[in-house]
Amino acid sequence: IFVREEQGRKLEMFQESSAPAIFPETEEPMLAGRSRSRSPHRQSLTPHFVGDVVAQRKTVTCQSTQTLGDACDAMMKEGRTSAVILDEEGLVKGVLTENDILTAFMDGRGVGLSISSWLDSRYARLPESILPSMTLKHDQPLIEVARIMMKEAEKDSGHACHHVLVSKPGCKLYLLSALDIAMALIGDPGDMDEADTAHTKVSTVMKRRDHMASCKLSDKLSEACEIMLQEKQNMVLVMDADAHPGSQICGVITPADAMRTFSESVSSEDVTVGSWLSAQPEERCIPEFKTLSDAATKMSESGTHHLIVLSKQANEVAGVISALDIARALGHHSDWLL
Repeated sequence: IFVREEQGRKLEMFQESSAPAIFPETEEPMLAGRSRSRSPHRQSLTPHFVGDVVAQRKTVTCQSTQTLGDACDAMMKEGRTSAVILDEEGLVKGVLTENDILTAFMDGRGVGLSISSWLDSRYARLPESILPSMTLKHDQPLIEVARIMMKEAEKDSGHACHHVLVSKPGCKLYLLSALDIAMALIGDPGDMDEADTAHTKVSTVMKRRDHMASCKLSDKLSEACEIMLQEKQNMVLVMDADAHPGSQICGVITPADAMRTFSESVSSEDVTVGSWLSAQPEERCIPEFKTLSDAATKMSESGTHHLIVLSKQANEVAGVISALDIARALGHHSDWLL
């Protein structure tokens, strides 16, 4: 199912500017929640295809000669967590993600490091060498993306599993994220796999509280970022001084915080988690009895990839659910039916 010939193919419509570019949208995207009459026979539903959702959000591109700081600024400006990296001829050299920025930040790399140098390092999450296995055609079912992300996540290889490249003949490559997949479950389902996944309870998919990383308000921001790296999690719960399971939620730290710190050249050694927090935890909370469709809706509205799950009984932290968890749930469900 992979498009191996896409690696190294010159992209059309690439702008030869030195500034970060955004791929233009060439067609009106089909919305995930498009109107569709519900049939009593769920097998007759039409599944979503990659092309249905991939153009709903812009794909950021940067040249390999630019710096990590340039890429970080471009991603933050567009609210994206990744960027396609092109060389001077418009050839795809890799994908840079927010986790690359997090790793570079914790490794002491400066904002002036060239993107090409980073992609050549052993720390790169989506270098050119693995792009063929993470590239799909625009007319493939969306569930294929979910399967790839699920299997890549299960490998625990250190490579990115939150993004895939999508090709369209005669056009360009798009980036599709786990959040894009989650958003496709909002509204009417595409097929029986999507319908069953959309109605699955959050409690059955979330990561349990005792498996989640946490830090305290008094911890340094660098310590919270280090916890994310060591635990291989994209979210750290910020609790009160005791940091026990029943503690009050004060907020969360994610790679987006590392991106902002990196972009602003803030010394994370001099900043505490408590002084850094800005978002209210309520914005990221969802009850455990809600569905994955509900979770996807809240992620879409808040622009976040992670939600704190609250228990029904005591309104305490039960766990965390991410957009990748939703994508993996869709991939697992399709495998169960095979």
